[in-house]
Amino acid sequence: MADPTDKPSYAFNPGPPPEASRFLRNKSLRPSFHWEDVEPEEHAVAFTVAKATQVDVLETIREEVQRAIDEGVPFAKFQKTLRPRLEKLGWWGKAEMVDPLTGEKITAQLGSPRRLRTIYRANLRSARAAGQWERIQRSKKRLPYLEYRLGPSERHRPHHAAKEYLVLPADDPFWSSWYPPNGWGCKCWVRQLTQRGAEKRGISESPELPMRDVFNKRTGEIKRVPVGIDPGWEQNPGLKRLQAMEARLAEKLDSSDPDIARAAARDIATSWRIERLMALKAVGDVPIGLLSHKLAGDLKLDTRVITYSDKSAHHMFVEHHDRRKGDLVHLADAESANRIALQTLPNGNRKLTLEIDSAKDLRAAEDYQQMAMRFVITLKKTGANFVTTMHRTSRRRWEALIKREGVEVIKDTGLD
Repeated sequence: MADPTDKPSYAFNPGPPPEASRFLRNKSLRPSFHWEDVEPEEHAVAFTVAKATQVDVLETIREEVQRAIDEGVPFAKFQKTLRPRLEKLGWWGKAEMVDPLTGEKITAQLGSPRRLRTIYRANLRSARAAGQWERIQRSKKRLPYLEYRLGPSERHRPHHAAKEYLVLPADDPFWSSWYPPNGWGCKCWVRQLTQRGAEKRGISESPELPMRDVFNKRTGEIKRVPVGIDPGWEQNPGLKRLQAMEARLAEKLDSSDPDIARAAARDIATSWRIERLMALKAVGDVPIGLLSHKLAGDLKLDTRVITYSDKSAHHMFVEHHDRRKGDLVHLADAESANRIALQTLPNGNRKLTLEIDSAKDLRAAEDYQQMAMRFVITLKKTGANFVTTMHRTSRRRWEALIKREGVEVIKDTGLD
């Protein structure tokens, strides 16, 4: 029987868990027709809703889910706010749609109270679980064990109930698949334990995990899923997200799918690694963005990776006091910069200026947030390029820059 004093990790607490909020915010949008069209690995880096094939619909749903996480919005209020917005977009009730895979016309269920509840629960639980996994990785030296716990459901899946009170090291392979939630509506959770606490509870043997074949009728593929886990929930979202971040560091970031690379870059820009560099509590270089393949080739660069270092942090936040740490995330969109200028200095060193209009929030009350972002990158013939500084900018400052000696305009799409 569950300990009534324990609280599941997805319970609402005052203020949003920053890791959970960041997990959702940094996802790219992935329109899809069917839930089986998107693999768990993609769910870790992309926000998707079955039958939401229009970007404006997907953006609207994601916006309200993000608000629910950030503000602790209960489902009733979430539904009351989102439903009229979806009705206005025509994404409510049933509609005739053509399956892009088969070409068949079907009557599809779009928005409904039941679907909104599923979207709300699935996304909030996954985001909170992924956020907790990030915290587990930071604190596992002090709390090296995890205990599997059942949620407050009246009935439990037999395979989930069999895992209750299972105590294993946080790095045990078991958690790569059996880290909850483990299915639609699953409320299971994990509790972190100290070495002493784990020994007191009783450390378990890592269990064998029987597998079953699941046929994906959309792709024709057969994949192996642990018995007891719903297809699509067999991957730990937090682990997959961290793996995406780690695996895309340096050269691997360069070769990633663009959506995955952007999500990984945003994760890095808002991660505890960068926070420690910004606070001057760590040294080193962290890959944080990418130049386009064409630009890197034209400039004959060894790599298109952009890094952030303790030297960058010192220049931005010690030598200058008007920089905002949250702006760094916009470097993830470096490949789509609207204005690019190359400056060759008398000593032969080169600096690249990128201006990014997608950083502007025209709905913001503050003028600062309505301005484009400028990043200045020091280019290296060998090794990674690194961020020198960043700040908000204007067309007037761009015009002043391109008049300087040694400055060449590479791209200028204008300023909205």
